[in-house]
Amino acid sequence: MNALGTRNIYPTANIEASIHQQYAGNFLYIFRGVKKCYYHSEAMRLDIQCSEICRSYDLVPSFLWFKTANSHLSSSSVYKDCQRRLLNVEIDWKYRESNKLKKIYQSSLNLLRELSSTDFFDHLYGIILFECSHLLKRKENTLNRKLSSMNPVKNSTEIFNPKAVTNLSSRVLSQEETLCLANGLDYSLRPKDIDSMNIAGNVETFFHRVTDVFQHHKKFMNEHKENEAILESDMRVLNTKELSLASDLSSFTKSFLQKVNRRMLQKDGYDINHENYRKLLQKLKKDTSLIITRPDKGRGVVLTDIQDYVNKMLTILNDSSKFSSLSEDPTLQRENSLTTLLRRLHDEGRITDQFYYSARPTGSNPGRLYGLPKVHKKKYQFDQFSHQSVPLTTVLQKLLLKCYRI
Repeated sequence: MNALGTRNIYPTANIEASIHQQYAGNFLYIFRGVKKCYYHSEAMRLDIQCSEICRSYDLVPSFLWFKTANSHLSSSSVYKDCQRRLLNVEIDWKYRESNKLKKIYQSSLNLLRELSSTDFFDHLYGIILFECSHLLKRKENTLNRKLSSMNPVKNSTEIFNPKAVTNLSSRVLSQEETLCLANGLDYSLRPKDIDSMNIAGNVETFFHRVTDVFQHHKKFMNEHKENEAILESDMRVLNTKELSLASDLSSFTKSFLQKVNRRMLQKDGYDINHENYRKLLQKLKKDTSLIITRPDKGRGVVLTDIQDYVNKMLTILNDSSKFSSLSEDPTLQRENSLTTLLRRLHDEGRITDQFYYSARPTGSNPGRLYGLPKVHKKKYQFDQFSHQSVPLTTVLQKLLLKCYRI
């Protein structure tokens, strides 16, 4: 302020040249340092904001796409999990660097305030904000363009490999159907709604199965029904490992539901692509003359005619050196024999209660046999006229066999 109480008039154009003429070189160096620190601090804030949006909507920035020796790994869950981990590390590093920049900026700003008058400092600070605003606006527009270009479906099509889909059927696939199937059999569409109670119930059932809580509860209810009383000795208290498992399952379930809710908030373009894929998959599902399966080795999708598949399986089953026909199903008899053996070992004290109740078979079924095409064999490389020569590898599903839990 001058003697009359009016503000001094400072130049706005070529401010650095004016500072160099009227002040020492150190003052110009401090002014440039404040402007530089302010821009980098605000630019880091925009980068963090963009990265947080990517993490919230499960988007993958371009700098997280890296090459692998096997190009098929780019569509695997392990590859995507690595990208998420790297994004978390990147965000944490940016937060640390942002805090450092803020400290340097505040110290430089305080030094500039001490070396200049109040009105001159306000004038310089306004120039810094004005000059950096254009650069920051340009950076914000660039980040918005990058966010708009990040489409999960688009990324999956960029790594599309035509060899991932093998068509042995008589059906001619369209380009859209091939792109849809190239995502793999583990690809899932976003559900229209989420049943949180059903998810929580399944997790609780899993906890009961892996511990003896379920069996203890059945035993407790039977005793209570007979005695019509509850004794303190009958109360079941979870041990340390069970409490830790229950806590971990609860944490995982909450995290899963949070991620599901974020996925439900995907943008409209993503919804349109998913709806198109949903219609294509429903159309393929209605084709009853078609079987969609996986190859016997490696990842991919194989389509074959159901009649051709059945004929090959019957040829395998009719081989008397490997299979024989039975007049009746021995599953129930063998289940009873195994149950009797386990009960005897339990009564003799050779096995624990937990092992007995977990290993005892209930509701056993015969094994289910299915075949997977051997499309990886070079001698079975085929064209559209020789696809019937591709053999099947038989696989026995043992999930409900009597001895599955042992």
